[in-house]
Amino acid sequence: MKILESVRGMAFLGTFAQARLFSAACAERTAGVLLRYLADEGRPEDQDSCVAALELLWDTAPPDGSAAAAMHRRLSVLPELDPELRPDGAVAAAALGLRALFSGVAMLIDQGPDGAVAPSEAARALARALDGGDGATAAEEDVIQDRDVERIMSWSPEEQALHVHGLRASAAETGRARLAAARKRYGLDGGAPDGTGPHRIAVTATVDRGDVAAAEQRARYGVVGRITAGSDAGRYLRVDRSADLAASPEERAGAAGVDILVAADPAMTRECVGEWVEDWAGVEEALRREGRQVEWGTAP
Repeated sequence: MKILESVRGMAFLGTFAQARLFSAACAERTAGVLLRYLADEGRPEDQDSCVAALELLWDTAPPDGSAAAAMHRRLSVLPELDPELRPDGAVAAAALGLRALFSGVAMLIDQGPDGAVAPSEAARALARALDGGDGATAAEEDVIQDRDVERIMSWSPEEQALHVHGLRASAAETGRARLAAARKRYGLDGGAPDGTGPHRIAVTATVDRGDVAAAEQRARYGVVGRITAGSDAGRYLRVDRSADLAASPEERAGAAGVDILVAADPAMTRECVGEWVEDWAGVEEALRREGRQVEWGTAP
């Protein structure tokens, strides 16, 4: 175990895996502003690089040093990281999101927990930049980071994989608030007043997938299905809304998104793995990506 110094002068014992989760949450809260900015600039390839970097951070498997190094090189050439640049406004806000990702990916190469300091700093700097003058956003970020440290440190290595989707959902919800504040302050829009447009980006780095309302009409939340074709054929799949799994009203209020669970048994207790997406449209996209066909049962 190593001592990981936080930017607020606090210290806690942390492993690399714990620091990685903490860094991923910090990057998630800043990613929406970065991706919205890149969309407005018409830079889809750079968007894809940042999306891939965020996914690398959230991956709970041991990091691939070669893949991390390649991603680090991809991000290093983006102009917002130029040390000569003195950005302000939307560019500065986007640069903070990029620095959170860039430093997080660097941590995957070094595999040291002290690498979590830079993503923490970037998330706090963005919160300060978006403050309305009363310091509320910066104070909120401090509380969130303290809470995330406490939660992550309380999980055993086996529990980390079970809780990572909830941690990401919580970070994504805060990221939406950061993006809304940035839109108000900097005019980040890229399209219609509701933010729709040819490059609309969700805070969780998922591109808009069309008519979400129509997809919800097809939703089968809580229903166990058997995967009959594609990836993991023969295994079982269930989709749960995060809010439905929350134990308290406070947790339900902060819950966002859904979990796609795949397991070896219909009770979802053996060899169970999960993937977080925003909504049922995301579920359908994930099924197409994996070539999965599901024979749905009945709701419990």
